Amino acid sequence: MPIFRLEKSEGDDMSKAELVIAQETNLELERHLEDWLENSPHALVENESILWIGRQTSATDEDGTIYSDLFGVDFQGNLVIAELKKGRTPRDIIAQILDYAAWAVGLSESEIREIAEAYFETQGEFEGKTFDNAFKEVFEIPETDELPPLNRALRLFIIAEEIPSRIARVCRFLRTSHGVDISCIDVSILETESGEVVVSTETTVGDEGFAVPKAQQQRTSPPPRWSGDKPLDQVILETVEKLMQGDKESFTLKEVRGLISEKYSDFIPSRVDHQVYSDCVNFPTRSDYPEGSDRYWRISRGKFRLYDPEKDKMEG
Repeated sequence: MPIFRLEKSEGDDMSKAELVIAQETNLELERHLEDWLENSPHALVENESILWIGRQTSATDEDGTIYSDLFGVDFQGNLVIAELKKGRTPRDIIAQILDYAAWAVGLSESEIREIAEAYFETQGEFEGKTFDNAFKEVFEIPETDELPPLNRALRLFIIAEEIPSRIARVCRFLRTSHGVDISCIDVSILETESGEVVVSTETTVGDEGFAVPKAQQQRTSPPPRWSGDKPLDQVILETVEKLMQGDKESFTLKEVRGLISEKYSDFIPSRVDHQVYSDCVNFPTRSDYPEGSDRYWRISRGKFRLYDPEKDKMEG
């Protein structure tokens, strides 16, 4: 399906606006996309952010050295490995990313911190900071809170202009039959007639469920799941309203995550953070997140309350 940009007429009359089709551009996808994802860690997974801790990080064994394009952690401390390819994904990409995953799964927490802090020395944003400080800053964790255990799971991403059906089929098999958290993302870089560059992404593998362990299959009454019967933002709002009953004046993201996780066994806790951020009136980079309603007011790192339009006046 073609992608269009809405071009407004003079006077911003929406009824006279036109759809301008975007054409494929010849930008060097692999090189530029790696830069763009490194600069925009929230763009890899919708409503999530990633703390990148390495780029072209080397893993060496008796067979030689391999390099991961981007290496990071998510809010739960899981390691994230992203491999980017220009054009049609080569057949050996799966072996390559699994090879790197086999190395990463054995990393200790101290080794992860060492990799991250070496990478931070090349990045102006976190230069001179410890891994723990950067983690708490990115994920809005209060200074007094502990970090989650690191490297309890791996998340693998293959990103390319074209994911062949054979590659997608194998990744889907790994995901649904063996519980490997692997996703495939098709990327197109387009350019409008006015020179505006548009990046389009489509997840071809990644929305499927994971393999269910046999022990869980034998349960007579399965635990409640995140079924999507209610919109995510509504579930979070109801949880916040429950927390704010009585004389309580604020809530933390940790409290909200805990209550929702008790009810929904397959809920991804980090989704709370980014939904709250997107619905937070005074969050500094709110424009980077999907548009949401005005529901929350940020008091301090990781601490919020319900938004009061009369009390909370935005400057400017």
